[in-house]
Amino acid sequence: MTQGLTYQFKVETRNEYGFSAYSNTVSILTAQVPSQPSAPNTLWSPDNVIVSWIAPDNGGSPITGYTVTIKQSDNIFSTDLINCDQSASTETSCTIPVSALRTAPFSH
Repeated sequence: MTQGLTYQFKVETRNEYGFSAYSNTVSILTAQVPSQPSAPNTLWSPDNVIVSWIAPDNGGSPITGYTVTIKQSDNIFSTDLINCDQSASTETSCTIPVSALRTAPFSH
């Protein structure tokens, strides 16, 4: 089987008198959840932090988005939906202005 393809199956029975009609068809997509991404890389400049990562194995189905979280000053991770919303993106990087990290809830 090839990962990411859909296969279909049906069954018939037989005895000494002949063959039955086929069963209903069932389909299976040979895909699974994507692999865990490796730790991201960061590149800092005076104005921005660029967060980038390598796309992991997609498990046989195209990756449709990523969730990037940032540790807040209270040690809770949250999603930056303004600067780094990758929920519907296949891009493997995002740019966060340093000014956003100097304000609540990220500033210490």
